[in-house]
Amino acid sequence: MDKGREDITALDDKHLHEPHDEKDLIAADTDGYVKEIQPTTDNIPHEVRAVVPSVDDPEESCETFRSYFLGCVVTIVGTGLNCWFGARQPGIYLSPLLAQFVVHPVGIAFAKFLPRRHFHVGGRSFTLNPGPWTVKEHTIVTMMATVSFPTATAIDIILATKLPVFFDDPELGGKLGYQFLIVLSTQFLGFGLAGMAREYLVYPSSMVWPLNLAKISLFNALHRRHFDESGEVHVTQEGPDPPVHGWKITAFRFCLYATLASFCWFFVTAFLLPFMTYFNWPTWISPTNVKLAVVMGTFTGFGLNPMPTFDWTYVSGAGLTPLITPWWATLQIFSMYTLFMPVSC
Repeated sequence: MDKGREDITALDDKHLHEPHDEKDLIAADTDGYVKEIQPTTDNIPHEVRAVVPSVDDPEESCETFRSYFLGCVVTIVGTGLNCWFGARQPGIYLSPLLAQFVVHPVGIAFAKFLPRRHFHVGGRSFTLNPGPWTVKEHTIVTMMATVSFPTATAIDIILATKLPVFFDDPELGGKLGYQFLIVLSTQFLGFGLAGMAREYLVYPSSMVWPLNLAKISLFNALHRRHFDESGEVHVTQEGPDPPVHGWKITAFRFCLYATLASFCWFFVTAFLLPFMTYFNWPTWISPTNVKLAVVMGTFTGFGLNPMPTFDWTYVSGAGLTPLITPWWATLQIFSMYTLFMPVSC
């Protein structure tokens, strides 16, 4: 065994038996090339331990025809709809959580009806239906949706190039090669910067991303997974769903009720009581006061209103997900808006 391999083996033992910090995540050989990455398991926050399993089943199906087919379909449809709805006011954004929820019954149907015949191509064998729909296949589809659903910002560059109010160059803006290359280049730039930042934003155990925890919690509910005292994952295929900790209602049933309630509430604010979308109650005090309308008005003013809307489309339209984003993060963004918005205006 060469010296570089011995160093890595010793580092593996260190990660297994001794506490370590995030600086030891990357193991390099004597030439300085990265050989292995050892994710830290010490000092994991409690909110992560509550939803993320600490064990893995290597026999579970992962990269299958079902996962990539559904991932491509969800990516094409979801990205197209987000581009279409992006011009709406307020803009409607299809979240990857929606794709995660909708694709689950489709995956179960594929596992039930797709043929299990094995095909042989180039000396390799594969099947369209390797067995039950697994959480790993579901994760691949959700990851593809998460990457593609936030539409590329370069689309705004294309619109600015074509529209008369900006650069008024429809000939350049209408060329497919220009559109394809400018979107592809900016996307690759973003992925490259994300890869460079993994050491600081992904590998350290202190870097908790609440939206990912919500997705994992939904995985647990949809795939009927629960944990015992030792952190072991159990899947309940038959019988009642495992209840949420300390609750009498099951995780899947709670998710279903919340989804139906949000669906019904949209019709209340959009069609039955549209005044709840722009809830300009401060202007009711003095309807002819222009200064009050400029400061408190939601539609044409600054919107400095402690209760400006009951429409969830507007509540989540600032790029945050209030039910998932921590309160301190929301407060920081609100503080920056409050401090710098008057200066920019």
